[in-house]
Amino acid sequence: MGNEIKTGLYLCTCEGEIGRVIDIDSLAEEASGWSGITAVHRDAFLCSADGIRKIREDIERLGLDRVMIAACSPFFKVREFSDLGINRYLVERVNIREQCSWVHRDDTDGATRKARTMLRVFLEKLKNSRPLEPVKRPILKTALVIGGGIAGINATLDAAGADCEVFLVERKPFLGGKVAELHNYFPRMCPPSCGLELMFSELGKNRNIHVQTLSEIGTVTGSPGNFEILIKTSPRHINERCTLCGRCLEVCQKNAVIYPEGFSYPGIPAIHRALCEEGCRRCKEICPAGAIDLDEKERLNNIKAGAIVLSTGWDPFDPTPIKEFGYRRLKNVFTNIEFEKISKEKKISFDEPKRTAFIQCVGSRDERYLPYCSDVCCMVSIKQALFLKEVNRENEVYIFHNDIRTPGEYEELYQKARKSGIIFIKGIPSELRQDGNKKIDFSVFDTVAGERLDITADMVILAVGMRPSNGNIALKDKIGIALNKNDFIESHLQCYPQDTQREGIFSAGSCRAPMDVSRSIESAGTAAVKALKFFRGKVEISADYPVVNTLKCDVCKRCVEECPFKAYYFDDKGFPKPEISKCRSCGVCMGSCPLSAISLGDLSIEQLSEMIDALDKSYLGNDEPIILSFLCKNDAYRAVDDAGIKGIKYPPNLFSIMVPCSGAVNGAIVSKAISTGIDGVLVAGCPDEECHYVHGSMLAKTRLADISDKLKEMYLEPERVRFIEISRDDAEKFTRSVEDYAKELRKIGRNPLRV
Repeated sequence: MGNEIKTGLYLCTCEGEIGRVIDIDSLAEEASGWSGITAVHRDAFLCSADGIRKIREDIERLGLDRVMIAACSPFFKVREFSDLGINRYLVERVNIREQCSWVHRDDTDGATRKARTMLRVFLEKLKNSRPLEPVKRPILKTALVIGGGIAGINATLDAAGADCEVFLVERKPFLGGKVAELHNYFPRMCPPSCGLELMFSELGKNRNIHVQTLSEIGTVTGSPGNFEILIKTSPRHINERCTLCGRCLEVCQKNAVIYPEGFSYPGIPAIHRALCEEGCRRCKEICPAGAIDLDEKERLNNIKAGAIVLSTGWDPFDPTPIKEFGYRRLKNVFTNIEFEKISKEKKISFDEPKRTAFIQCVGSRDERYLPYCSDVCCMVSIKQALFLKEVNRENEVYIFHNDIRTPGEYEELYQKARKSGIIFIKGIPSELRQDGNKKIDFSVFDTVAGERLDITADMVILAVGMRPSNGNIALKDKIGIALNKNDFIESHLQCYPQDTQREGIFSAGSCRAPMDVSRSIESAGTAAVKALKFFRGKVEISADYPVVNTLKCDVCKRCVEECPFKAYYFDDKGFPKPEISKCRSCGVCMGSCPLSAISLGDLSIEQLSEMIDALDKSYLGNDEPIILSFLCKNDAYRAVDDAGIKGIKYPPNLFSIMVPCSGAVNGAIVSKAISTGIDGVLVAGCPDEECHYVHGSMLAKTRLADISDKLKEMYLEPERVRFIEISRDDAEKFTRSVEDYAKELRKIGRNPLRV
């Protein structure tokens, strides 16, 4: 391409913020003679209307096909430089303010040398750039919500209320999930009917909503904006002609008829056919409305949806393995979920005073079972304890705990519980025993009072934790989502809590993490908004997706295996190919390819290679080490920008290239940098738990460790490559790391491969 391109170089002095440190005039004079540079312009305010007008005029008058803007960080003045009348992939922003003049303000010569090298290097990138266009695909304005609990219902109502067609799929006969089973829920102590009845009424009235109970997802194909979902619906055996006369219940001897409660949705019973007595048809024969069809078969139907909301909920932890608490072995030992039913159905009389013990963290915060806090257990126990006090003031109630966690307004209920006479003891009981009178005896060490207590209780309630629903695991492979180490749906909690790792698929409620009813509803609203935003116009897929060079690919499958979003498939010739609608353009596949056969649209292996060749390894003289750094776009690069903003200095030995993720850095590029004489290569990425691309940072560390081992074999110092974890606000940590690394490289000495 070389001499054929016409590049305009635009240098901003930023009213002295750049010009006072960097000799812009000498840069402009020198650059005007470089191959490929057609025009050079200096401006005090390049981002002003006049500055932008000048660039646009030059593009039209001189026929420029490339533009290089040497000014502030590419994260600043984005709008101003977004429409220059040229394809945006042919515009290169060179950061000579935040990462040059501001951090080297006491070293005019070093800053100018570094700026000159930056222009040279990024000009090579620009020479190898090509115009790219986003891919636009139509979107179906239809949502599929999987799971009909409180979160799924609210996500459905919110999306349908914005004129979106919604399919709500629930595997059980009725909607409502765990909330429908509750006695009441905090903080207002409302019964579930209070909210659910109104929601069910809204579901029935809205023509945009299609509810399918007794249904599960079969397969999910297609892409964001155009999913196709196979739904399997089990037979209900009772249709809408049912008048709820109850005669089927009277004649069924196997409890096979599942009858709706007063506010259930749909208000139609179902028959659990597997429980039926063989050959029995008494319910069908007695039904006066002819609403029963015992021969009804499973139905399969396909629906299409533009977006999917997952709201598969949670399941209670089964405490049976915790032998010391005697669950299922001792009488009157219940889980908190069972106690909800007892309270709701008044299965135990509370007329006579009882002593009740609540044991917290049963299964939760325990590496053997659920290593996390289940969030709501403390409040559930307080709620249930208050109920016992309300039905009979003489009830004696103990709550045994490690810690009590009642954030925000829930502290008020905790204080109310203490005032009501509920006794909180910091300590977890040892083995529970039962005497002949069915009393439950146990000992506990009160860590506050520093003494052992011997307790006899009439009833023990185990505050079991929340574990992910089995629906999460079932959907993992069907939909292609990722689960975290605890089997909740994976998301980037800090930035995109409702997003899954597949574009167009969102999560709501406790399928993502343990949460109470109010936060589940909030989560559902956010997921619905995300889906609605997704429905605007067409899906626009950024043009920086990866491209596989099949002439170099040997089908090793590394890209397929390491892609965080499972975006790769094999084409009809057997080569890996990204499904661009699933791709997040992280570049992890580019970093993983041992043959460098994968490049991103806007950052190719060829571009990086040419940039390394163009980097003057002696721009600070022969005795100063040069550090080439690859900075992840989301965290490290912005932290380094912050160093400039805060005026934190570091030596000009550092030369930075922004990459979408540290996992995008290919080992071949690192090896080339060392082999061409660069003294040190520094890759800066997010801490593992903060990586926007799941395991990009972890993979980068592993690859660099492999390169270090190879350097040893070549009798080169393994310290010449390094990975550092940098969070968004770690500017000080980064600058210290650079200073230390430069000192270390000075001690090691110049790279012997530098010619």
